[in-house]
Amino acid sequence: MTNGNLSTIAERLHSRSPKRLWGLSPESVYTALAARSANEALDRLLSPHVRAEILRTNDKRNQEAVVRLHNWALEEFGLINDGEPTLLGMVVLAAEKPRPLVREIAVNRLRTAETILRSCNEIEESLPRREFDSLLADDWDETVIGPLLGSLGLVTIYPDSVEPHHERIESALKTQGAINAETAVAEAYRRILPQVVNVKDTQCIEDLVERVTGTTPNGAVEALEIVAKLADLPSGTVDPDDLADAIDEQRKEYEQGFQVLRSLLAPTSDCTLTRLETDTVIDATAVSNDLIDHGSDSLVAVLATVSTHPEFAAFDTQFITDRLSTTPYAIYRALSEIPGVDCEVRDDGVIEFASIPASVDGDDLRDEYTTHLITRCSSIQRQIDALSDASVSLGLEAVASDRMVAEDYAALDDGDVAPAYFTYTLVDPAALGEKKMKAYVGDSHELGRERARLRRWHENRPLGLRSYTVMTDRLFSLGLERELEDKVLRIMTPFDDDTFTEYVSQIRRLLEQGFELRLLTRHTKEPWEWRRLQRTLLSEIKDHRDRITVRTYSRFKEHRRVRSEMDFRDLGEFGIHGKLQTIGREEEGAVLLGSANFMENSYDWNPECGVYTERTQVVEAAIEFFDIVWDIAAADELSIERLQEVPDRQLVPTYYT
Repeated sequence: MTNGNLSTIAERLHSRSPKRLWGLSPESVYTALAARSANEALDRLLSPHVRAEILRTNDKRNQEAVVRLHNWALEEFGLINDGEPTLLGMVVLAAEKPRPLVREIAVNRLRTAETILRSCNEIEESLPRREFDSLLADDWDETVIGPLLGSLGLVTIYPDSVEPHHERIESALKTQGAINAETAVAEAYRRILPQVVNVKDTQCIEDLVERVTGTTPNGAVEALEIVAKLADLPSGTVDPDDLADAIDEQRKEYEQGFQVLRSLLAPTSDCTLTRLETDTVIDATAVSNDLIDHGSDSLVAVLATVSTHPEFAAFDTQFITDRLSTTPYAIYRALSEIPGVDCEVRDDGVIEFASIPASVDGDDLRDEYTTHLITRCSSIQRQIDALSDASVSLGLEAVASDRMVAEDYAALDDGDVAPAYFTYTLVDPAALGEKKMKAYVGDSHELGRERARLRRWHENRPLGLRSYTVMTDRLFSLGLERELEDKVLRIMTPFDDDTFTEYVSQIRRLLEQGFELRLLTRHTKEPWEWRRLQRTLLSEIKDHRDRITVRTYSRFKEHRRVRSEMDFRDLGEFGIHGKLQTIGREEEGAVLLGSANFMENSYDWNPECGVYTERTQVVEAAIEFFDIVWDIAAADELSIERLQEVPDRQLVPTYYT
């Protein structure tokens, strides 16, 4: 894929706030790698992450573009080479916690990303968006790299500012160059071999790693350090034939070792061991402290055992090195300085005595040594069996696949997965009462049947439906039941009537708790309508008038300036038509929108429909829409005092006067 094609795809997948690449995350990159490793359909395995992203953004994008973006990321990050997982990719697949590894690899593979993050990390707080944009060198950085850093969770890019996530950035930067290439490769093999060759024995794995890489792993290296170094190296894959050869060679070495140990356990009767007389009895004082810091007694006990049981003249060196935590060469030097000792260490790990002192003051370790040999024989036999049954399979199981999907969903905010209800008004006989319905039906049989049908529908309506009255009450109650940070109640309604009296007590309580009421309505030229609003709402909350703002938005298409004596019926007019209520801000609040005015007809009689939800993205969009209309209607803000004394004449919108 060319940079131009990728830039086009990335542009289509941009999310605005925060800015990122839609559908891409450390979790989804891991899932894409697992799909490629298992030769499964990428779009199918990415589907859970796509669904999570739809919940997160309340948006949907082309899934083919998401798949192509992930294919690019796998290649660019060095996780895939010629369609196969690289050694680096296999380390990620085998990791219990792959998310920081994906971030680490991205920082190391994308040099411009590293430069950007180093600059961001020098600033303790968030930085202005323009300052972050100045770090992006070209269109490629702006279109791909910047949003990619947002997708990976290294920065959060808002329209006006950028928040660097310092802990993640520092973790990615500090591990660069922590280990050399040989150690990184050896530790990588140590992590993947248990799955690749289906061998669990730790010693088998370490011996195979050393045979394949030529380096002894120590197991103390962090996964971040491994992938940081591997990301700097050419993207190499694991050769299954080389592994099969290594397994065969290692098994043969174990078999040879087993034969040596068995010969030590059942030695031949021939013995050429010589006992030499020494001036004194050999005890712990004969061992040089310069060569053996501790364990002189153990070394003398070995001599005593061989002296008592000359069939052990060929002695397993590991018995001594394990007890003294030292090397065979150090043992050889210490023994060689003891009077009467003549020995050599063979390549097969056996120390062979030609002579020993005739008198040795030490414990006889025959039983313990015999147990040691039996245990080692049994252990090596298990290793031989393990490698005999070993097979090489590079189809590495993705250890954390289920967890990655679960963590992607767990990262969703509560507001991302809040329920949405279809909100409606349809004549409800039970809610309106027998008196109203009797007046409505009268003597009409048709209306009687209609009432019966409406009653049955309300009794059996789907669970996802809620009435406008119920959901308006729920929205207002949010502010009373929760401690909201943004104490603003927004109401957009072109028309209103006495319905405000049904909710005025809740509105009053909200104002008492510090809320602000913003009422946005269509400008009416009829004074009686303003007097009704004053009577039904404003007079009931007059003690909190400093927290109430009323604005209107009505415009004439043909004229910029009008006069009160004009016949307004001749002027084309547009204005508020939407019906919208919100409370709080996006992460904590709710929105109710639809066709219903704040009127009795809309709440009790007219067939109306809409949506109530606490979904973060929908609430955010509703607030942004309300606020832009609110801002441009600032010129037509009406003072509460003016509305208390409405003149008996037509009112002209302030915008035109």
